[in-house]
Amino acid sequence: MPHVVATAGHVDHGKSTLITALTGIDPDRLAEEKARGMTIDLGFAWLTLPSGREIGIVDVPGHERFVHNMLAGVGGVDCALLVVDATEGWRRQSEEHLAILDLVGVRAGVVALTKADLVDDLAGDAPWSLAELAEAVGGRLAGTALAGAEVVVTAAGAARDRGSAGLDELRAALDRAIDRAGAPGRAGRMRLPIDRAFSVRGAGTVVTGTLDGGPLEAEVEAELLPSGRRVRVRGLQGHGRTLERAEPVARVAANLAGVAVAEVARGEVLARPGQWRPTMVADARIRCLPGAPAPLDRRGALLLYAGTAESAVRLAPLDATRIAPGASALVRLFLERPLVLDAFEPVVLRDSGRDETVGGGPVLDPHPYLPAGRAGVRGTAARLARVEQLEAREAGGRDGLLGLVLAERGMVALADLAPLAGLGPDQAGARLADLAGAGLAVRTRTAAWSPSAWAAARRAVLDAVAAHHLAEPLAPGLPTAAAREAGGGPDAVQALLAEGALAAAGPAVRLPGHGVHLDQDQARARAAVEQALAEAGTSVLSGQELAELGADRALVAALERLGLLVRVAPGSWLGAGALAGAVERLRAEYGDGRPFTAGEARTLLGTTRRTAIPLLEHLDRTGVTARDGDRHRVRAG
Repeated sequence: MPHVVATAGHVDHGKSTLITALTGIDPDRLAEEKARGMTIDLGFAWLTLPSGREIGIVDVPGHERFVHNMLAGVGGVDCALLVVDATEGWRRQSEEHLAILDLVGVRAGVVALTKADLVDDLAGDAPWSLAELAEAVGGRLAGTALAGAEVVVTAAGAARDRGSAGLDELRAALDRAIDRAGAPGRAGRMRLPIDRAFSVRGAGTVVTGTLDGGPLEAEVEAELLPSGRRVRVRGLQGHGRTLERAEPVARVAANLAGVAVAEVARGEVLARPGQWRPTMVADARIRCLPGAPAPLDRRGALLLYAGTAESAVRLAPLDATRIAPGASALVRLFLERPLVLDAFEPVVLRDSGRDETVGGGPVLDPHPYLPAGRAGVRGTAARLARVEQLEAREAGGRDGLLGLVLAERGMVALADLAPLAGLGPDQAGARLADLAGAGLAVRTRTAAWSPSAWAAARRAVLDAVAAHHLAEPLAPGLPTAAAREAGGGPDAVQALLAEGALAAAGPAVRLPGHGVHLDQDQARARAAVEQALAEAGTSVLSGQELAELGADRALVAALERLGLLVRVAPGSWLGAGALAGAVERLRAEYGDGRPFTAGEARTLLGTTRRTAIPLLEHLDRTGVTARDGDRHRVRAG
């Protein structure tokens, strides 16, 4: 399984020289770096360790003015090589780089004491022995991610006549450190944070980064985030070899089609379409470094670093007004520009004014759900509830995230579930099935629900339908669209229909026992309408005539549903019995297919033109008859 190791350490402590000696590859790729003798941007190399595993190495700059480049190199890396010059000892950037490694969650590492041969050259003037320095450096590591790391004494050929020393021991120590780090995590969603973009003649745009989360294949569609620009991965390389498929965690170069190099910048992310979403607001647990010059609060001018990306950020503490040096707190982060963040991904904060690292910690929710203003979460109750949710996320970890997302939101569209839970689509489906099997979630056609939210949605639909029956006793039921809105979507309505708790009534839904219930006035109006229909025979009644009988629009609609009235044209109704009798007489007279006119039909039915014309138009529409010019024919059957 691939692994990537990042270097760290104070400027000019020999990182690049050591990597060149270890790998035979000079990581200083820029002419300015050669001229100035320091690493300015990220360099890359690779080597095979005694175990046979091949690792990539990211050589990061040590100078304080280039710490932002260093941060781009350590994102997504689980193992570090911290370099300390044996002649200078522990320095300012040694301390800051160690703090950064701790904040980004590096799981293991090795310390290389470089230029050990030059300590001998100092003779009696050396301020310490190598053994004393190794012990002092080990003490500096206590309580950090590199606590207990091996300290290896090296001399990477600085004194050319004496050659290199300690390199075999360093390779073996790196092997052991990678064993301690364990298998790279974060499987599920491929992500390549871009740290370089350049153009290659004959190939076009090439981007590089440390692949994380899942494999990347050649000839697949991908997208650049946060822009959303679609691209095609034309080809892949890793450690100087052409690849059909790259596995995480590994250094990868991807040749992209569909985008110019000027359209890609460090900090963007290459991902599979739809699996990641940029955000400008996130909730996190932030720790203020013990050596920070001041507490972290809303007023600080801070820069946030995540992966290879950088953004100005403002903090809104959730469970404290500020974060004192050495303390931690839950905060809402307001980003100046969109970033692609993952749950439990570490971020680093630097004071932009003082240009120093002041804190950082894991993102707990990259897509917060609770309402937020520029001052943070609104209201004390909402803020306390959010703190409880974030503490539950900390306790549950990544494995419990999907269930917690459902508990927080109640209902999540299936299309949104994987990004919100930090999972690949297949992983999200499998984990949801496990939760549903244990009674901890409900999956419907379009969404996933917490059991309590699903029960509430069903109850809300039934209550809404019952309330509509009380308010509109003549209506067939609650319009289906309104029922869906009451239940937060179509799924609750569909489930209730499937199990018989609701019945369909045309474009509405009703409770199974619901029927039309007439009060005394409405019953008298119905009787009057029935009497009028009996007297009218094959003659239509108008809306005005029905109103004069006491039948308003609601009652007329109810009598239509009861089968008493048939609307044959706008504003014209015929009794259902009279309509059936008219059809029977037309079939008896003209069932042989002979055509007839409206006048002939009027004479046969003993009615007027006022009735015959709308009646025949109704029969044409309903398929009883067919019009042919100014004549009609009775259809067969």
